[in-house]
Amino acid sequence: MKKILIGTLAFVILTACSQIQKATDVITNPTAREVYARNFSEENVQYQQWKTAFEAGKRDSLAISLPYLESGQYQYPNRNAHSYNIDLQEGEQLQVKVMKDVDSVHVFIDLFKLSEGQLQQKPLAQAEENETQLTFEAKETAAYKLIIQPEMEANTPFQVSVFTQPTFGFPVAGKGNKDIQSYWGATRDGGRRSHEGVDIFAPRGTPVVAATDGRVSSTGNRGLGGNQVWLREGLFGGSLYYAHLDSIIAIRGQRVKKGDTLGLVGNSGNARTTAPHLHFGIYKGYSGAINPLPFIEQKDIPNLGEPFSSKVAAVTRNKAELRLGPSTSFTQIASLQQKDTVEILGKTGNWFHIQPSDSLKGFMHRSLLKVSP
Repeated sequence: MKKILIGTLAFVILTACSQIQKATDVITNPTAREVYARNFSEENVQYQQWKTAFEAGKRDSLAISLPYLESGQYQYPNRNAHSYNIDLQEGEQLQVKVMKDVDSVHVFIDLFKLSEGQLQQKPLAQAEENETQLTFEAKETAAYKLIIQPEMEANTPFQVSVFTQPTFGFPVAGKGNKDIQSYWGATRDGGRRSHEGVDIFAPRGTPVVAATDGRVSSTGNRGLGGNQVWLREGLFGGSLYYAHLDSIIAIRGQRVKKGDTLGLVGNSGNARTTAPHLHFGIYKGYSGAINPLPFIEQKDIPNLGEPFSSKVAAVTRNKAELRLGPSTSFTQIASLQQKDTVEILGKTGNWFHIQPSDSLKGFMHRSLLKVSP
């Protein structure tokens, strides 16, 4: 009877502690990484190695161009973090997805901003607990660092895709990138001014649509833009400018949803001598006009490749180039010698993401490596 009482008491205490923890989490909103860390003591050697790998990932300088796809094998015990420097433009939406065979495996995704080469200590975005994808809308053009790290016990093939999509929809119905024929910064009036937007060519009467939800703040026929519509994105968002319309359909004060028709393509205003097109611009507060292309340019989404699971390779010749990224356009950071053994972290196209030593990571072309089965 005494043992039953002790067991019941222990269960009640554990349950109470769990409920207290849940209540505390609602207030503190811990990250997925912090929740995972509760499972280990600071004296756990493997856990310390795992933490060290994350800190090392913050310091490395490996870089990738987007879109990017990498496949490999997470293998217990995992002491590596995959870290990549990437450039994002204001208006792009970053999407990171990790595909794996074992659903229960935790993967931690952290995004930091790099400012003058220095990493800001607080992440800008993190994947939620039990999530294997991250979406982030770039509010400024800058350099960023992406770190992807599996849990220590992970043992599964993986594929990582990193790509961008535009924040807004395309502003001319049925059209796309190929229909943009004049870009931001192009000279106008013999060099006296520059183009503060993009021109999207389409037949007269093609619907011009709201690229995002918002409120029509102004319409009318005036100035160089002729028939025009201004669409305000939210309370503190930018103003989207639609010019040279053949006719205006939206009315001032109207709230619209993404895809709603605002007017029809034309060549009014100072575009009377050119083919029908939409001049599309974005203006933000005191900064004025900004390049609208990243907000609407449609980007490729990488298709899943073949799984890859090899973990070790040998260098096949002397002075084999190890580079910061998976292309000869990236800086060479080291030379490896024939028969050097390297750990394979992943494969992207014809390049291997490798680790020759605890303090060195990089990318090497497949022609320079013999992969062990």
